Amino acid sequence: MKICIARSERHSYSETFIRDQLTGLRELAEIYSIHTSRLPERTEDGKLILSWPFWVLHKITRAVTGKRNNFFSQYGFKKFLTDNKIDVVIANYGMTGAHLAPVCREAGVPLIAIFHGHDAGDKKLIKAYRTHYQQLFEFASAIVAVSYDIRNKLIALGAEPGKVKVISCGVDTGKFKPSAAVREKIFLSVGRFVEKKGPLYTIRAFHEVWKKHPDARLVMAGAHSGLYAACKKLTQSLDMQDIISFPGILKPEQVLEWMNRSFAFVQHSVTANNGDTEGTPVGILEAAATGLPVVSTLHGGIPQAVIHETTGYLVKERDVAAMANYMISLLEDDRTVAQMREGARRHVIENYEQKKQINTLFKLADQAVASRQTR
Repeated sequence: MKICIARSERHSYSETFIRDQLTGLRELAEIYSIHTSRLPERTEDGKLILSWPFWVLHKITRAVTGKRNNFFSQYGFKKFLTDNKIDVVIANYGMTGAHLAPVCREAGVPLIAIFHGHDAGDKKLIKAYRTHYQQLFEFASAIVAVSYDIRNKLIALGAEPGKVKVISCGVDTGKFKPSAAVREKIFLSVGRFVEKKGPLYTIRAFHEVWKKHPDARLVMAGAHSGLYAACKKLTQSLDMQDIISFPGILKPEQVLEWMNRSFAFVQHSVTANNGDTEGTPVGILEAAATGLPVVSTLHGGIPQAVIHETTGYLVKERDVAAMANYMISLLEDDRTVAQMREGARRHVIENYEQKKQINTLFKLADQAVASRQTR
């Protein structure tokens, strides 16, 4: 089977889940990877999908009309699909799926669109894409949501319930696993400094923890952008600049190293003012796979990834006091922590093993191809 996998960016440090998707599916099928823009313009090696004249005409037409989809882009993309005899397209993010739907329809190639989070919640984005989403929902062979929360949102937007499948991102539990490293009193957070990740709430909660346990530390990894400056400012105002550290972007092996040094994982996810929400955060899954109790929120797909009082604790969004109390209770209850470590890893192995999730996605693609061939 020949699968074309589309994504809007080639190298986004936070999208390890898409890189894992590519790696996993390459073991099962012949993969054609495309990227750059919501209507992807380049192949994996950086070459233009459209021939040079068509690409130039596409850019001119887009500049004049403001539309990514035009005669030149659709003709060139259709030619790419037919020349490479693509059997099925998997589009990461709803916007990319919406732009690819008319091209795939014309080329007679089935399409599967994966919604990861903001593409199903961002109010401004949904307003702009509402009509395009309806066309995508009608044409796509399947719509994948990475959490049940996103599934419900897509159905509310008009997707046929039978088409919407929940396949969350997975974790390589052979790689992310506990080590013999000595656990320190470190609460770890890994993710972008954006509103929906709630980094400011995490800092405020940890401040209460630190007042009772002055030997505890908070490590917040992620690119120094977005709310990073606000987080640094808050840390300084609380006189915790030597207590909270910001190591920046970490490679997967560095993330694993920190997870095996840390005591627990924290992430105070919230619904952003623009409606943006989480799917199922990979950082939480990776932490649980390494045996870390997780303290997080009742948000998105997190309640399925973290079982309250079994693999960690969940609080209401923006409830800083409750988050702090649970973090403190972990520091003071070794028996519960030991039980949660075992339960967290077992839960990920049973429900979020990466190979299992990739195989489920592959079967969905196989079904889409088979369905087209029997029409």
